[in-house]
Amino acid sequence: MHLELLDPCRDPQPSGWEAFRQDEGLSAIWAYDVIAASSQGSWARPLLGVFHDGSRLAGVVGAVYLGLRWPKSARVPRPRREPLLLDVRLPGHSDGPTWHFAGDVTPERRRDLFREFERAARRHLGRGTAGVLYRMVTEPELPQVARRGGVVRDSPGSMYLPVRWSSVEGWLGSLSKNRRKSLRRSVKHVAEIPGLTVREGTARGDLDPAELAELNRRHTERLAARLDPRAPLPAAYFRELLRRDDVRVISYHEGERLLAFAIVYEHPATPVSGAWAALRPEEGGRQDLYFDVYPRIVRRAVETGAERVLFGRGRGEIKQSMGMEHVPLKFVVVPGWAMG
Repeated sequence: MHLELLDPCRDPQPSGWEAFRQDEGLSAIWAYDVIAASSQGSWARPLLGVFHDGSRLAGVVGAVYLGLRWPKSARVPRPRREPLLLDVRLPGHSDGPTWHFAGDVTPERRRDLFREFERAARRHLGRGTAGVLYRMVTEPELPQVARRGGVVRDSPGSMYLPVRWSSVEGWLGSLSKNRRKSLRRSVKHVAEIPGLTVREGTARGDLDPAELAELNRRHTERLAARLDPRAPLPAAYFRELLRRDDVRVISYHEGERLLAFAIVYEHPATPVSGAWAALRPEEGGRQDLYFDVYPRIVRRAVETGAERVLFGRGRGEIKQSMGMEHVPLKFVVVPGWAMG
């Protein structure tokens, strides 16, 4: 097995990447151009570990590395010139691990490949690498990255909705009376807002990627956590998504003003609910848009025969009240001396 370290913002797509993505049933969030665009101009620099087994691509580990910076600083980290943290996650991903291996790569082999990736990353970033942080680790995958000297803690879990119904009404009927009534009330209220336009579709050339990026920045900035710094998703990322026919965008406009939007990565079995951003009511936004978008996503999943929809992390109690199931996740901190 041969390891190749790549910066997707600089290096061309490796041989076999798209075939690997298609064969493994990965959504557009794993498209190389999407990953590259997600880090354009960012202070969190991307680093991909790509494993080749002969002529085929057998696995990918996606990460970013972070340097010393003041809050809201855009300074780019400097490998070999300052302490750096290797953060194993990718911008825009919130449903689970940012690595994927072919099915015939055993868990024992994956553990060895993670160590190989860590050694290569440390050589690339410098001996001052402070450590590696694995986020969104599922419990079955924990033995592959946990070790002596590492610290394991609970991480906010991910949520998914099994699609067991033949209609949205069937889904609503499975919920508690209070949640069912509140969702119907929200949908009715949104439908009655004068001048509100809701559009859904792929290849949304009618939308402005810079406007989506700014609304997303303002929305995620409110949710930022000190121990979970997230670089803003750039306009280039949304530009890349808006041109694709496998990425669905639900947008809410009042006149010409964008109030909210949702990104959904289409997939025949497992669509992924991505970025959601909205203006607050005091900024001119509208209440109930957040709850209006869920029936739209569920309706599309039912119509296309999906098996489940991934809804990411955050707002777990609300999502559970809508019939979603919880996937426990861990994060693992490995100090520099224990890497590799």
